[in-house]
Amino acid sequence: MAGENNAHLAFGLLAVEHLEATEAFNLESQEEVNGPWRYHPIPKQSSACTVQHLYEGINPPSEQNLAKGNKYDDSDAILGFKTVRLHGKEFPDDWQYVADYLIQNFPCARFIINVRSDVERQVESWNKNFASELDAEEVRYCNRKLSQTAAYMGQDRARLLDMLEWSKRDNSGVVVLNDLIEWLGFVDCKYKSLLHSNKDAGYGVDRNDFSLGTNCRYQGS
Repeated sequence: MAGENNAHLAFGLLAVEHLEATEAFNLESQEEVNGPWRYHPIPKQSSACTVQHLYEGINPPSEQNLAKGNKYDDSDAILGFKTVRLHGKEFPDDWQYVADYLIQNFPCARFIINVRSDVERQVESWNKNFASELDAEEVRYCNRKLSQTAAYMGQDRARLLDMLEWSKRDNSGVVVLNDLIEWLGFVDCKYKSLLHSNKDAGYGVDRNDFSLGTNCRYQGS
């Protein structure tokens, strides 16, 4: 699982938009393009592999493992990444347009969309950590946009989470996460407690180790 990527998803979207906006290119046409453009018919979703390979490239195997001479076979690896700018200025304001882009370029992916319903606490957090002037109405708008995106994608492809439900200090939120990993296709896997990606009010890493179960495995769905 990789971290933030500075909205690189948007670059793929802009590249596709650039081709679609070029009338002579005739993207996704069933007819061969003649003249100076000169291309055979380009199939739908032809850019999907390129966009996916970008994320494979920026999510490489551990350098420590490679330095030890270990052979690395990632043919069975499930790659994931985080993005926090889907609702930001890097992407078009049309949430349905962005959702279609994600569906077309990551047709086998599943999307976990996280919101924080306690808007006032979200504003307080942004102001404290990023000196942001984001106001409550902007957060509500972003939450609506993300919620609409999840609903549009459908329950088989997207899951909407509320941070207040899964991040409870008494660890009761692991019920939500255990339901989530089952939805992702894992079998006999159970979280016993939460790990903190942003530990100690920053970007610290939680070094606690625990097993998800001796029979934990990915079966797919």
